[in-house]
Amino acid sequence: MRHLRIAAATLIVVAGMAAFSAAAPSGAVPTASAATCTPGVGPSIAPPASVPSGIPGFHAAWYGQSGYPTLCPGQISRAVVAYYNSGSIGWYSGFDTAAFLGTWNPEPGQDRASVIGGDGTHGSPNSRWNAYNRPATVPLIGRYGAYVGPNQVAWFQFTVKAPPTPGTYRLYIRPLIEGVQWMEDYGVYWQVAVLPGDPARRVTVESVDRTADTFTAGGVTYRFDQNDQFDYGDWLISYDQFKAIVSAGDIVDINYEPVTSAMSHFNIVADVGYAPPTVTWTIGNYDGPGVTIKNDVRIDFAEPASQRGQFYAVERAPVPAGTTTCTITTGPYANPTGSNQGGGTVAEPFIDYDVPSGTYCYRAGAHNQTASATAFGYSTPMTMP
Repeated sequence: MRHLRIAAATLIVVAGMAAFSAAAPSGAVPTASAATCTPGVGPSIAPPASVPSGIPGFHAAWYGQSGYPTLCPGQISRAVVAYYNSGSIGWYSGFDTAAFLGTWNPEPGQDRASVIGGDGTHGSPNSRWNAYNRPATVPLIGRYGAYVGPNQVAWFQFTVKAPPTPGTYRLYIRPLIEGVQWMEDYGVYWQVAVLPGDPARRVTVESVDRTADTFTAGGVTYRFDQNDQFDYGDWLISYDQFKAIVSAGDIVDINYEPVTSAMSHFNIVADVGYAPPTVTWTIGNYDGPGVTIKNDVRIDFAEPASQRGQFYAVERAPVPAGTTTCTITTGPYANPTGSNQGGGTVAEPFIDYDVPSGTYCYRAGAHNQTASATAFGYSTPMTMP
């Protein structure tokens, strides 16, 4: 018997465009110690009374945005920011004159990764940005994209994701023409307030009914639909992807709302057949007998019982000396340039050749093509003398 808790959904609209939709998550069985989290969103910010126009070249003037959200840990929110083309040249979503929003100073910094959004690389969460440092581009319309001419307005849309730790987070953004120039800096930022939230309930899936959009775990039936939020580790996935992936034996973290109009949160943390491996490292000489210096790193994988023979992509991140734990935020992770292979298997470990002096974290991921997502296992920090 599941306990019922009603959660309100909040919607704000800026110039006819949906800016936010979320509902407070809760456990399927609430506990007295769990904090209640009620999300919301502030008022939209109207455009200025007048903006410059006809300036030669590429130029942009801020033209309003949707309100700042208050979220529960792990929740997502749609952001909308408008820019007026105050220059003399049009913007496209294609080559040469492609207009983007880029991350800016002071938080997280110019072209730096953010903790509230990204594409899953360089330590960022995957909230479907164009890149870890490019929250959005001019919306694609039809086969040939979009064109924003002089004196027209572009509505940039992107998704932010609340980090697990309560607090206030800011994302500063600035428009640019990729590969050409940054446009005007109006000090625009996106602010996300994260409240303490109910802890997720971790369950092991027993059976799935894809016709009814339900699965059972611990004798409880959970229903999911397109109003809900779905994650695959740190990757945001769609309802269709979740429905195709979830299977018996998967481990899922759930913030559940029995009301169909509310938003439940389902996060697959261990996927049968694609679960992350246990990662260990060894420093040695793997170049061959003609080389004596031990400056190579061998990465070994211990597979979960649910899979055998998986190929694991490997990435490396430089970290400060004294780092004690490797996590997704330790980054930026990237493919090691010293290796001639992208990963390895239990039978064929990964070798990272000629690693420079320093301290590093490694991670190895099993990629699920259906989810377009990778579940990573992390090593302990490694220091090359």
